[in-house]
Formats: sequence, C-alpha cells, structure tokens
Amino acid sequence: MTRILDFTGPRAPKRFALCWLALMAGGDGKGERTREIIRKEARLQDAFEAISTNGEAPSNGLPVRILAADFALPLPQEDFELLDTYVEKAAWTPQASRDVVDLWDWLSASEKKD
Repeated sequence: MTRILDFTGPRAPKRFALCWLALMAGGDGKGERTREIIRKEARLQDAFEAISTNGEAPSNGLPVRILAADFALPLPQEDFELLDTYVEKAAWTPQASRDVVDLWDWLSASEKKD
C-alpha cells in the first residue's frame, strides 16, 4: 500500500516543515534505530528533499527544508508508519499544539492506494 501526502494549499508549508522536523529529530530520539529503520529514514529524507529546497539553519543545528511547490508525495506504507510514529513522539512545544493536531489529522486522512 502507498500513502499520498498531499502538500497542497495554504497549510502545506507548515505541514511539510513539521514532518521534516519530526524526521530530523527522530521522534523522541529514544527508540531503537535498526538497519531497517535507518533505511526508512534515508528513503524519507530522499523523498522530502526531492520536493524541497535548503532553508536557513537555526541555532539548534537541525537542517531546514522548505517546500518548493505544491506536491502530492507518495510514500510506501512502512515509511509512512515510521514518519507517523516520529510525528507522534516528537517533543512538540505547547506553542505548536494547534499545528501538530492539524498535522496528526491530516496524516490520518491521507489517501491510501493499493
């Protein structure tokens, strides 16, 4: 199965940025990172980098990517599940709560294709 992340519309840049941030932070950073998980992370990085450009790095040192244009991003189910887990476990600040709830709902509603 494939999941389609529809990065279109006015909320797309924020959703993209939050997904990228969760991926770069590795969720909570405490889970086991097996060879299989690292391969999934690499595929997700490649997919996200293909639809974005470099942004200015903040003081936390995490790389920043900016959505280049509206894009529907297909992801294998197993990669989507890892991203979804990282988004759920990331250490979001209360300031981001509304955007994170929107992101969770958007990910849950993402299109499924066989």
